[in-house]
Amino acid sequence: MPLYYFQLRTADAAPHPAQARMLPNLAAALVEAQHAARGMIRTRVRRVLGAPSGSLDIEDEARQPVARILLADVAHQIS
Repeated sequence: MPLYYFQLRTADAAPHPAQARMLPNLAAALVEAQHAARGMIRTRVRRVLGAPSGSLDIEDEARQPVARILLADVAHQIS
């Protein structure tokens, strides 16, 4: 199974450690990233008002970006 990295990127450019997961394919990585983004947004909404900014990037084993989920889009989907 390929290894995918999930890298949070925020507007303030603060460093966030990447999380790695072995998943069967990119489709599974996208599902996992959507789930993680929803959890982050729910936590953020409890602490801070306003639309989230930034993205959750999915990188392959070579740490090359293969997909990006915009947090504002996910927030809009769950609102």
